[in-house]
Amino acid sequence: MRLDPRRPALCVVQATIANGDGTATLVARAMPAAPFGTPAWQLPIVAGYLGRLRRTGDAPTAKSFAAYLDARAGATIPSPHQPYVHAPWHDDRVTCLIDLALTPRGEMGWPATSLVVLEQEAGRGRCSWNRLERHRGYLAVLAHTARETAAEHARLTDRLRTDGTDGLRELHALAADVTSWAAKMHRAAKGDHTLARAAAVREAVR
Repeated sequence: MRLDPRRPALCVVQATIANGDGTATLVARAMPAAPFGTPAWQLPIVAGYLGRLRRTGDAPTAKSFAAYLDARAGATIPSPHQPYVHAPWHDDRVTCLIDLALTPRGEMGWPATSLVVLEQEAGRGRCSWNRLERHRGYLAVLAHTARETAAEHARLTDRLRTDGTDGLRELHALAADVTSWAAKMHRAAKGDHTLARAAAVREAVR
């Protein structure tokens, strides 16, 4: 999908991923912000990549992250998939920026993760960010994802009281599914975190 110059608001997802030789590679993808270019819809996609790494035991790589985003171009909830070569912090078209740093040095198969989420109004010439969230660690990232999806589901529930169109009902049902999935991912991560802490305690008392 080509970026539409008539719809300048953009969502950008980018990740700085550590390589095995001590260097790092930046991957950045963009898409129009409407209708799914918000944290509530894009953070679950990021969480899905983290979950895949947990299941496969693979280390994060720029190639696998780019392929993961690009493969979702035609999904029900698409991810940013158009290569983005600008600096998003200085691009006033960007209304949502999800910025990740990933390294393989995590626990229980999860990569070490750092997340920054930035949001601003479209077209602000001075690029003044309205909201900034920072989270470190896979558990904090998944907890934040669960909160964002639950908040979006609640917002759509409120809208249904005055707007009962089929389109909104379908969106509400989709948000319910995503919210349930994000909560499940967070519970699984909490279980892994508890096991990792217990293993650390056992090691310390030996």
